[in-house]
Amino acid sequence: MSNLVQRLLTAAVLVPILIIELFVDKTPWSILAMAVLATAAAHDEFVRMALPRIAGDDGPRDDPAPGLRAVVLTLGAGLMIACTVFGPDKAMAPALTIIAMGLGAVILARKHALDRAAHTLVACFASILYIPLLATTWPLIKADLPNGAAWLFVTLGIAFFSDTVAYFFGRFFGRHKLYPAVSPKKTWEGSFGGLVGGVSIAVGFGSLWLIPEMPIGHAVALGVLGSACGQIGDLVESMIKRGFGVKDSGTLLPGHGGMLDRVDALLFVAPVVYFYVRLVLPLAGA
Repeated sequence: MSNLVQRLLTAAVLVPILIIELFVDKTPWSILAMAVLATAAAHDEFVRMALPRIAGDDGPRDDPAPGLRAVVLTLGAGLMIACTVFGPDKAMAPALTIIAMGLGAVILARKHALDRAAHTLVACFASILYIPLLATTWPLIKADLPNGAAWLFVTLGIAFFSDTVAYFFGRFFGRHKLYPAVSPKKTWEGSFGGLVGGVSIAVGFGSLWLIPEMPIGHAVALGVLGSACGQIGDLVESMIKRGFGVKDSGTLLPGHGGMLDRVDALLFVAPVVYFYVRLVLPLAGA
């Protein structure tokens, strides 16, 4: 079965679930639940790549520090839940403070792994900032923004449709390499196609349909900015995988690799949309 067919089959399963959670469930809780699960999977993939297998850890040799991973994933999920329930303005600073102090105490207590404690501490801190912190905006878009379900739909569309259009533009028109040292297959032509895809979603599904209160000029700006940041997120994950010497972050999603491989762009797109709507549109009187 081709990679493209596997991707389409995976999308055929996940997209209807997302539509129900976006538009049928009027609360943010089902989206929060899915976001926490997806983030936990992506977070675990990152931590598995980043943490060395240290003598004395429980579990098989290909399962580094399962106890520590459980703590890190729990703290990441707690950050997302706290920010959605209490709001990021109230919850973000206390949650990150607890995470920093808690991780330090837990890693300090791992006496058998003190020779790699600095590496472990940095990897765990980085994992929280890279995945759960950025992913916190997924449920917040629905919970915290007016017409939040529509905004989250557009956010997902910018992230995933940009990637799809970039793939086809790169496949049929790609001639000039974008960043071969990090991702040899990506091209400037594919990157331009991604921008076209982002603008198409922001204008077509945003301004002209679900979010008529958003001016078309802002939709174009958001489509370009969101797609560009999503492409950076894709390249950042490619850089991380190259540094760790792996091809895919995992095998959870057929045709996509791991969960982190699927949401790498969304991690960077969602904060752009969230803060654009909260900070830029009000200043523009939109």
